[in-house]
Amino acid sequence: MRKTLKKIAMTISASVMLMAVAVTAVPNIADAVTPVSKAGKKAGKAKFDPEGTYHAYFGLQQTQTWIFRDPWYSETLGIDGTSFEGTDCTFNDFLQSGTDGLVKLDATVTDAEITGNGFYTVSLENINNGLASTDPNAALAMVYVDTDIPVSAKDTVQISDVKLYMDDMPITLPEEVFYNWEEEDASKLLRFDVVNSYQKDQGYYESPSVVAPSDSIKITFKISGMANDNPDAVEPTPTPEPEKDDAATDDNKDDDSSSSSGGMSPALIGGIVVVILVVIGGVVVITKKKK
Repeated sequence: MRKTLKKIAMTISASVMLMAVAVTAVPNIADAVTPVSKAGKKAGKAKFDPEGTYHAYFGLQQTQTWIFRDPWYSETLGIDGTSFEGTDCTFNDFLQSGTDGLVKLDATVTDAEITGNGFYTVSLENINNGLASTDPNAALAMVYVDTDIPVSAKDTVQISDVKLYMDDMPITLPEEVFYNWEEEDASKLLRFDVVNSYQKDQGYYESPSVVAPSDSIKITFKISGMANDNPDAVEPTPTPEPEKDDAATDDNKDDDSSSSSGGMSPALIGGIVVVILVVIGGVVVITKKKK
């Protein structure tokens, strides 16, 4: 009997440990604030340096699939995340959390280093339909930018001209930048969201409803309030519209000219006119001879 009870206790203990591991590998969800790492707390308490170097990070969460990228300061899934221990995954990877732990997905995550005033871009590219899901309830619940700029700098640093692109197509955003105050209260670091369905459901943010793109997500924004301008941080050039094919246009013009003259070329028409004149001339001469 004692051996049986001991086996049951060991089984329960093992199950609890597995559940604990699984929970730590799950990204931050709607009603939970991201647990802040020591590095995150330190950055949040630091005094803002207008001549310093800061960073902006791409963030995302898809429901049902639990494809995600948590904030850099996440204690479990951030830069120094404890959930990465014993795995080949890092914060720089595009990840999915499942029953077997963390899984790397094929995509390229690009963050930005802020060294002065200017335009910056963070992105997720080469997705290769990695966000596609057969689950009709799966949705991009959050797309955001988290930074290591302390909230205390809000009166100094301005974020503006925020734009969201899905597969290089612009998505309409509200005019005002939406700062995620729940995360900012916890981390003391600036974060702004371009998509947040949770806050939309609560009536705090008119978040756009977006369909998962097949190839890329890009967020561009302007930073002001630093001591210097970054000469390399220029505004991105809009993707040009496809150019019209001049040769095709000329062909169309030729087709129009041909159709307006019954499909005959100018040379053929000229030849017909000459023949008609010759015939008429011959008729006139014959008539005069008969007289």
